[in-house]
Amino acid sequence: MIRLDKQFLFGKFKGIFEVYCKEENPLHFVLKKMLEKELIDGIIGTTHDEKSLKAKLFTNSNNLELSSISFNGGQISLLKKAIQKYRLKKIAVVAPSCILDGLNKTQYYGIGCNWVKTAIALKIGILCLGVATEESLKYEVLDIAQKKSKVRRSYVAEEGFILETVEGTKIKVDMETHHHYVNSACKYCLNLSARGSDITYVPLEDKKRAIFIIRSERGWRTLSIVQKAFSQKLQFKFLNYSDIKYLEDLLKKKVILNIDSILERVDIGLPAPKWNNNRFRKFYRIWNSINEINIEEEVF
Repeated sequence: MIRLDKQFLFGKFKGIFEVYCKEENPLHFVLKKMLEKELIDGIIGTTHDEKSLKAKLFTNSNNLELSSISFNGGQISLLKKAIQKYRLKKIAVVAPSCILDGLNKTQYYGIGCNWVKTAIALKIGILCLGVATEESLKYEVLDIAQKKSKVRRSYVAEEGFILETVEGTKIKVDMETHHHYVNSACKYCLNLSARGSDITYVPLEDKKRAIFIIRSERGWRTLSIVQKAFSQKLQFKFLNYSDIKYLEDLLKKKVILNIDSILERVDIGLPAPKWNNNRFRKFYRIWNSINEINIEEEVF
């Protein structure tokens, strides 16, 4: 049994830092400098054009512009193109946990494409409270603010989860409302903090600041190289776990809602991805045998 605490919500990590960049978004800055120093030869992430969000391959630091809204679609297909067509060998992937979970399985279990096994130089996971389409986000804003508007970015703050519209309006969103508008698969996810990444990226209100949760030696080494080379432009502040307690509270609220969605499917006899009947019944029995204060689950 494990508690629904930092071990479950965040997984293992080596350090937590608030990163400040004098020039731009710290994630953009780090990735650009990694390209310039040839630590990587390509970046797969999400960009936002005039029409929609889409996965994109970047090989030049001059045109790097990642979306501030989570998106899960097309990254793995693009990865195959990057390796087989463009012969890239040191790729950084920036994506939410659902994409990285699939990538990890592809790498470690050789599912369908062993060619990807050694081509990944860095995995940057985005802390994700659920992906929603642009249209869904417009209606979520309408639901809360009584005015339909396009969302430009989302971030977390001590007061909660925030959506920022193109007009600059900042809207606090409660997890129950957000849960209603996210994609169906996001309602069953139990890995919101991208535990299978080298670094988890958490966007903050100040676009020049972000939280980096460093999980692997590779992530630690990569950031050390960039920080030493550009110490005047990139500043790292060590954080204690107590400094991100508000993140734990947000993740816990969303995970509990997701588990409720899983159990609801059990009650009405519907299947869900990765969950067979035996696993559902076991999870259902365990979850309903504990009280509301001490929430635990069995590893299975």
